[in-house]
Amino acid sequence: MNIGGYDDDDDDNNDKRSRGQLKWKLALLIRYLQKILRITTSAPVVLMSIVLILASIFVSEENNGQSTMMKIGMGYIFVARPILSTMAIVCDVGLGVNGGGESKKLRSGETTIITRIIALSFLMSIVCNQFPRWLSSLVACFAIFAFGLASRQLQLQSTAEHNKGANEPKDVQRIWARLGLKERAALAGIGLVISMLIENFLIWVVSATYQPGMDGTSTPLQDNGRIVLEKLAMQMFHVKAPWMAKRSLQKLRNGLNVQWALVSAFGASLVCLELQLEQRNQRSLGGLTFRALSTLATARIIRTISFALTVLPSQVPNCYASHFPVPPENWGEWLMVGFLPNTRGGCNDLILSGHATVTSTIACAFTSVASNTSFSIAVWTLVALDYSIEAYEGLHYSVDMWLGCIVTCLLWHLLKSFEFGGVHLEQQHQHEERNEKRMVNKAKQSPLDATILGTYALPAILAFLVLTVVPVALVNYFLVGYSIWAGVVFARCGFTIYVQHILICELCFGLGAYL
Repeated sequence: MNIGGYDDDDDDNNDKRSRGQLKWKLALLIRYLQKILRITTSAPVVLMSIVLILASIFVSEENNGQSTMMKIGMGYIFVARPILSTMAIVCDVGLGVNGGGESKKLRSGETTIITRIIALSFLMSIVCNQFPRWLSSLVACFAIFAFGLASRQLQLQSTAEHNKGANEPKDVQRIWARLGLKERAALAGIGLVISMLIENFLIWVVSATYQPGMDGTSTPLQDNGRIVLEKLAMQMFHVKAPWMAKRSLQKLRNGLNVQWALVSAFGASLVCLELQLEQRNQRSLGGLTFRALSTLATARIIRTISFALTVLPSQVPNCYASHFPVPPENWGEWLMVGFLPNTRGGCNDLILSGHATVTSTIACAFTSVASNTSFSIAVWTLVALDYSIEAYEGLHYSVDMWLGCIVTCLLWHLLKSFEFGGVHLEQQHQHEERNEKRMVNKAKQSPLDATILGTYALPAILAFLVLTVVPVALVNYFLVGYSIWAGVVFARCGFTIYVQHILICELCFGLGAYL
């Protein structure tokens, strides 16, 4: 009934019209932002920056003109453009407007939702790095907790395949063939922890048996890469000595914190694969994790053998005195000192760079999932900047960073079969369908309650405490404890979502401590 000329349909039409106008304005804003980002990241702007850098060579060093030109050119290529390119990928949502106000796709839509989520995570990590560390650690651990619960609801790993053939001969190859990708990834993670503990001990052994390093009489090798970087820094910041620019470059590195941006993007890629945000994507969390952990473990083994075979003198004066105690006579004390985590690095564990192996593995993993050339270029540009600053500061020789990156990338491509050759796609689809059916039945039997919430919250809370409260000297004990925890659950129940949750929490605080 229409009383007094009042019509509910008019209100509905007005609401729809208002929502349509709001949507149109939002699409228009995104369209303008896309245009600005495309212009600022275009090839002509890059070419202008390169010309500006080259032109600065011919400018007199007596004024700040050369410094300003180099700052603008280098700052755009190595900082601004990677960030702007990432923003362009995040904003590439296929929205636009025509003259009539109707929406249409401005672009081809090749940027997938997975690519945008990973790029957004990478970008937001850089932004959130400006906040206190405890806050970012809290956000990360809460995200892991929520992801663990979401994974539990979406997928349950059955122990049927794990128990299948229990009466068959315990042949290693046959047992390995029965394991799924997630189970293999769990074993690779435990293997990585073991290899890093051995490496950590040998870092102390190599340093404690290199007499010139303990005496402080070792002479650093000539590092031509560092010499070039020092010359560039002196010109860019218009200073007379390389050390005068160190504070500015370290401030830039801390502000970007590329390491945590890589970890954040890697975590986002795992979430996207686990939740299967795109049905066309045939990759899985287990396959990617197994390949990444195997790559990193292999790289760390190569690194350990390399620095144990040939000892390189540290570039840092009196490095041993600031990192290690006097070598004890008791072998038990040797073991205890060697078990303390070398989170500040060693002195003679130079080739290969451990920092480069970790960051290169993570970058290879999530850029392969994102599968976007522009995003990959942006990521590796920032990684190259991070490596250059580390070499400039003398924390590593340039060759350490170079070989660490190249060897790791080659291993990543060499171990491609670890991710894609383990299971036929048809069998994988059938396995996922069976898991989904079991998940529905299991979810009905064990809904979320206080016990389950507490069970999943415990590993995340402990990880947060390790990142913020626990002394660094105790981190290795927690790594071993989490590995034993996951191993016990794995031995009793097979690979479950809870085992995956424990290992992801361990990965979180392990990377947080060592990066």
